[in-house]
Amino acid sequence: LFFFFHLTDPAVLVKAKHNIWSAAEGGNATLSCYLSLSGSTKFFCKEKCERAEDILIKTDGSTAQSGRFSIKYKDGSSGKGIVSVTFTHMIKSDSGMYRCALGRPSAPDSYYDFEVRVSNGEFVLKVTEVKKRGDPPTSSHLAIQTTFRSSILIDTTNNKSESGRYDIEYRPGSTVGLYMTITQLTKSDTGRYRCGYGNPLSPDSYDNNDVLVIDGKFLF
Repeated sequence: LFFFFHLTDPAVLVKAKHNIWSAAEGGNATLSCYLSLSGSTKFFCKEKCERAEDILIKTDGSTAQSGRFSIKYKDGSSGKGIVSVTFTHMIKSDSGMYRCALGRPSAPDSYYDFEVRVSNGEFVLKVTEVKKRGDPPTSSHLAIQTTFRSSILIDTTNNKSESGRYDIEYRPGSTVGLYMTITQLTKSDTGRYRCGYGNPLSPDSYDNNDVLVIDGKFLF
């Protein structure tokens, strides 16, 4: 599977693990899903197309529109189908899980799931894979890593701490673990981030997350 996201208005796009896409409120965006089977009925849904009210667009044709959403289908190479989904005038309530698919809603032949987050330039990453040791943990940290070096952005023994545009929070009793927030995103925020517990140089547990911030378009 391939996925393509194009912002037609100046905006910020963030790519992280678990197919999370974030764009600025008020912008337009076109997302193209490269699916493994061509032809058949095309679907664009909120969530997983399991309920009729979740189906935003269903068509046997090559194009269709419903309100601020539209889709366009074309056959790709090697038997693949390309479903391009367009959002216009994005609003906060557009945030959520989506699926573009070919086939039947209950049993699609091919599909792609992704999450859209519409914001004013703030990106919140829930680090779900960091295992807690003790409640509360003795310490937590946030670091950004590059090919040549690592920079520790936050190192704290508190449940919540911030440094400039970066924020890290541990919520007691939460199944999520650590929350990382970056505000006023810029292209220079692109990089690999590590959240973890313990000593940043030799953590007890941690999770790495790649974040890409760009203008224009991104191919994944």
